[in-house]
Amino acid sequence: MTRTSKVLLVVFGAPFVFSISVGGQLIGEARWWHATAAYAVAGLCLIGLLREMSRATLLGDYTDDIDEASAIPEPGLRIRARAARQARQVTRNMPCGCHRYWSSAGTEHDIWCPHYERSSA
Repeated sequence: MTRTSKVLLVVFGAPFVFSISVGGQLIGEARWWHATAAYAVAGLCLIGLLREMSRATLLGDYTDDIDEASAIPEPGLRIRARAARQARQVTRNMPCGCHRYWSSAGTEHDIWCPHYERSSA
């Protein structure tokens, strides 16, 4: 976060808190239009705060700095086979969530369940 961002956060933050406080006091005095204006100012300050907070730079490495051509390997037969093997492992390790399996005490899976093929064989 740069020094300018911190200053802008204070510039938007102080009027936000002040406007909320004044709006509450004006509601207590039954001055509804003035309270509405105070809360409108607080809303504008909140928009400014959120904008500045979203623009703040984060620490760490970014993927924009990486050369895309050298970072992504060329998809080959071994990479596809490895991806398929990992997908099968993930599917096998998934816990069963089908309703029929739990209501039949583990004897029968639904057709859409990933464990259906293994239990029917």
